[in-house]
Amino acid sequence: MNNLNLFEIPFKIEELREKIRRHNYLYYVKDMPEISDAEYDRLFKELKELEASYPQYITSDSPTQRVGSPVSEKFEQIRHRFRLYSLDNSNNDKELLEWYDRVKKHFPDEKDIELVCELKIDGLAIALTYKDGFLQVGATRGDGLSGENITNNLKTINSIPLKLFPVDGQLPELVEARGEVFMPKTSFEKLNKKRRTSGEQEFANPRNAGSGSVRQLDPKITAERDLSIFVYGGVVIGFDEQKRKTHWDILALFKEMGFKVNENSRLCKNIKEVIDFCNYWEQKRFELGYATDGVVVKVNDTAKQEELGYTARSPRWATAYKFQPEEALTTLLDIEINVGRTGVVTPVAILEPVQLAGTTVSRASLHNADEIERLDVRIGDKVYVKKAAEIIPKVIGVDKSQRSEELQPYEYPKYCPFCGTLIEKREGEVNHYCPNEISCPAQLKGKIEYWVSREAMDIDGVGKSLISRFVDSGMVKDPSDLYALTQQDIKMLERMADKSAFNIYQAIQASKTRPLNRLINAMGIRYVGKETADILSRNFESLDELKQASFERLNAIDGIGDKIAHGIAEYFSNPEALKMIEKLKTYGVEPEKSAIMTGEGYLADKTFVLTGTLSSMDRNK
Repeated sequence: MNNLNLFEIPFKIEELREKIRRHNYLYYVKDMPEISDAEYDRLFKELKELEASYPQYITSDSPTQRVGSPVSEKFEQIRHRFRLYSLDNSNNDKELLEWYDRVKKHFPDEKDIELVCELKIDGLAIALTYKDGFLQVGATRGDGLSGENITNNLKTINSIPLKLFPVDGQLPELVEARGEVFMPKTSFEKLNKKRRTSGEQEFANPRNAGSGSVRQLDPKITAERDLSIFVYGGVVIGFDEQKRKTHWDILALFKEMGFKVNENSRLCKNIKEVIDFCNYWEQKRFELGYATDGVVVKVNDTAKQEELGYTARSPRWATAYKFQPEEALTTLLDIEINVGRTGVVTPVAILEPVQLAGTTVSRASLHNADEIERLDVRIGDKVYVKKAAEIIPKVIGVDKSQRSEELQPYEYPKYCPFCGTLIEKREGEVNHYCPNEISCPAQLKGKIEYWVSREAMDIDGVGKSLISRFVDSGMVKDPSDLYALTQQDIKMLERMADKSAFNIYQAIQASKTRPLNRLINAMGIRYVGKETADILSRNFESLDELKQASFERLNAIDGIGDKIAHGIAEYFSNPEALKMIEKLKTYGVEPEKSAIMTGEGYLADKTFVLTGTLSSMDRNK
């Protein structure tokens, strides 16, 4: 370093960076290191020393800058440039064939459609945006339209390139890479061993550990967790179209640019090869160093993908073949009765803990009274448990050969365990309900939990435990009462520090101006979820206008049918709901106004379908 003159310094720094980038790629992406760890450390140390001596040459894409960003207080929401869609599922060979038949109907002259199979990684979906080859933004999938900006955390993952390799001497103008961040099984075991040693609670599975690690507010914690990524495609603008004619081409292009692409992907000539691939990996998946819960099957030809298009939530040209979940046998210790925010009474099986699909399961769904009767499940029975969609455990059967004679049939409760109200079963429904909407503490807690959730009013720091304390102390009798709380009120709660009370108060106050769609969603109107709330907010300027809307006007809105219109009308005819709305106004809850679709102008009431090509731009532009 001492022999370099000032003119040579920036060139030497860039030379070291390129060497380190290449060795990072070989080690973390290709798993083919060319130099020893000691030689790599020497290069890295030399670069750090040069940058420390000449800080004017430090750039954000330097390998030394992967860790070192400040701790964030909260992740900002960021809108995706291109929407990230969900995938429809195919749960068996029959459903996979049905999906393929739907695809083939669009191309009747072709005997077979070429397909690509990729292992479905059980991780956290993200989008990485590169401009002129440099990483600009990394975000979670979120709702597909917007996600959380976690760029600084993603920069700590060595298999994510900070700068792309040129392809044929050229860098694309814009790349949005889609991928799945995951925690390898070895990293998961190492992390849990460390947590056991320090007396911390262990993570249940690699997915939870990986997802939690990538959303740490301190990037240094993310860096310690040894995460990885597989990129499965994305959008490339300003590059040779010949390299993007098929999905298989796109995977090859992303590999060339330096992304880690799963080597177990396969190009299939027909659906039979796809089924063979799925069946093979259903058996072999447990030998992999990472968790996979299925296979993503995509039409290979990108022109065909464009022709097939999308539904409101998913591409028609792709499906996720889900592996059958594992089953386990364990003992039913008890049946717990829960009551949700809508009053639905739900029985939950309390189980002797058992390992299932990589997690420890001690609770499982029993759905409703009819299901308990159908299964003839009794406390003390040996029961079979499996995971629905690899997430929610449920009881699916009883091993009656092991049943003890003294076990009695389960008697479903007649009264709500939280408020003592007589439970009722509504005509035409399988669920039982607690009808005490106003003063059942379990329903109130559920309503407030939904009110503060991320897709509703997004009040950070107000979790289950705090909500229980608010309700049990009588401080909060409906969600609007949150806004009447002072910092002193919150501070009076047992074990509440001044700083925590201040942060909670500030978070509640900050939610007063959330957009109208969030407020509508938070209210828990029957049949009105997030997407319906979005539709309503585009058609009504305020809550008052929505409250006064006639059934006919509601029913005429595209996406709002009879059932939803009745649910809205019923909600706004409830005196308690109207009282809460008035209290919200009094406490200063004023949602941001939405852009209204007036139905006026030259393009009103017209539907457009775009197909074919334009000479001046591609379809995405």
